Amino acid sequence: MKKAIIVADDSMIVKNIIEKALSDEYLILKANNGKEVINYIIKKEYEIVGILLDLNMPEYDGFMVLNYFKNNNLFKKYPVSIISGDDTKETIDKAFAYDIVDMLNKPFSSNNIKSIVNKMINIR
Repeated sequence: MKKAIIVADDSMIVKNIIEKALSDEYLILKANNGKEVINYIIKKEYEIVGILLDLNMPEYDGFMVLNYFKNNNLFKKYPVSIISGDDTKETIDKAFAYDIVDMLNKPFSSNNIKSIVNKMINIR
């Protein structure tokens, strides 16, 4: 089974850029909000090796997903890195209060994405 990466972002452009960068090696599972991320985790249909998570999404935002992961001890099983356009100190500090791997600010390059995914895979 091909290893999967969840990309959670409400921007189709961001999801497509990441898919283009990673689809040779990974199955890309796209989520428009945090609720869809949690559904992928609950269903256990894929071998999920990492999650790229936007913080600002409709319905369930990234922090709701981070809380879910914390409350269910999921960070060791599913490495999470943040992708966000919000690079304020407050947001960065809030995100790193969780057991995330790293944080990547938008805009980013394909090399940035590959690098952060490799970091997640190596931690796993």
